[in-house]
Amino acid sequence: MKKISVIGFGKIGQAIAANILKHGIDVAAVDTDIHLGEQFENGTYATNEPGLTDLLNGAYKQNKLNITNDFSAVKGTEAIIVSIPLIVDNQKKLLKEPFLESFKKLASFLKNNIPVIIETSMPVGFGRNNVMPAIESKGKKHGVDFLLAHSPERIKSGTMTEQLQQIPKVIGGINKEAVDKAHSVYQLFFDSKLLHIVESMEAAEMVKLAGMIYRDINIALSNQFAQFADAKGISFADLIPLINTDKEADLLYPGIGVGGHCTPVYPYFLIENFKDAGLDFSLAAESRRINDQMAEYAVSLIKSKVKNKKALILGLSFRPNVKEDALSTAYLLKNVLLQNGFNVALHDTEFSAEEIKKKGFDAIKDIYDTDAEVIFLVTMHKEYQQLDFKKLYSTGTRYFIDGRNSIDKSKSEEAGIKYHGIGR
Repeated sequence: MKKISVIGFGKIGQAIAANILKHGIDVAAVDTDIHLGEQFENGTYATNEPGLTDLLNGAYKQNKLNITNDFSAVKGTEAIIVSIPLIVDNQKKLLKEPFLESFKKLASFLKNNIPVIIETSMPVGFGRNNVMPAIESKGKKHGVDFLLAHSPERIKSGTMTEQLQQIPKVIGGINKEAVDKAHSVYQLFFDSKLLHIVESMEAAEMVKLAGMIYRDINIALSNQFAQFADAKGISFADLIPLINTDKEADLLYPGIGVGGHCTPVYPYFLIENFKDAGLDFSLAAESRRINDQMAEYAVSLIKSKVKNKKALILGLSFRPNVKEDALSTAYLLKNVLLQNGFNVALHDTEFSAEEIKKKGFDAIKDIYDTDAEVIFLVTMHKEYQQLDFKKLYSTGTRYFIDGRNSIDKSKSEEAGIKYHGIGR
């Protein structure tokens, strides 16, 4: 029976493992979270990612999935797939050492040209210039002990298993031998039509980054259009479908900000890449600035109008009905509100009140048990689609800032609550 190792068993690693398991291949999962194995052992593991809980629990019970924090678990496996996060700090600098340390720990178990395939998104050149030397610093040699390749994950929470069957898998490597080996491994659990080989490791690294930065720049453009349209009394958000009918434009919608693991982070990877190449990627840097200041813009819409300066934020998650808050706009919004003298509370359908408090917010369990004068919609959870605006008015709400342009304006204003969208 074939077995493949997955290093890093967070959401991405779990989705990859599930896809492997569905194709009849066993998985050895390695993660630093010592409690993860305990959850599977005592039957408490669960995730809100559709399709994963039952599949992974079932595989664990059948001994097809092994979970440990011991890197030696990779011994005897066909290939090693790495999905460890690579992040930036508060100064937007890459925190590469924790990431590279994992490869150093892995190195002693690499032999016989085992393929090491990195799914984690990385700066262009990071695999060749950082990961490979980190492994070789431990006495291993590329082309003898291991073959290094990259196939950047391009899936989103909430639809991961579905997207793994639809989105092309790009593969690049240090050399042709590494690419060919990675390709042969991925053919075991991906439709061969989804597999696309690119010219180098660097080319594969650029694919994910370019896609995410396009999104960030596109949203920044719409956010600037939205601010201009607001000043001119034009509902820009309502024009976007019409603008896009020319088959040339593909504008995304403006909003209160951009959150998540990817879009707010990866521009900084390429900004540094550009600097290293003697180039200036000011377009990406400016887009980051524009999108991060949208929380400040949203507050500016009402800060001179409110009387009691009590605000309620709806949504901590950065994506609707997904329990993930990485770089959520809610954090930026809270800071801007506090700086302007507001009392701030937060409600989210995915996080408990206790969890919200641990994130640094005052939490409320009932949206209608509040005396907030202004409500900011940050995340369009499905539960917020049926807000009772008359009831909100009776509690003291007078302003509603729709940060996702998703609420029927007439329902808010019929109840006596002034509605503001972003560019709407």
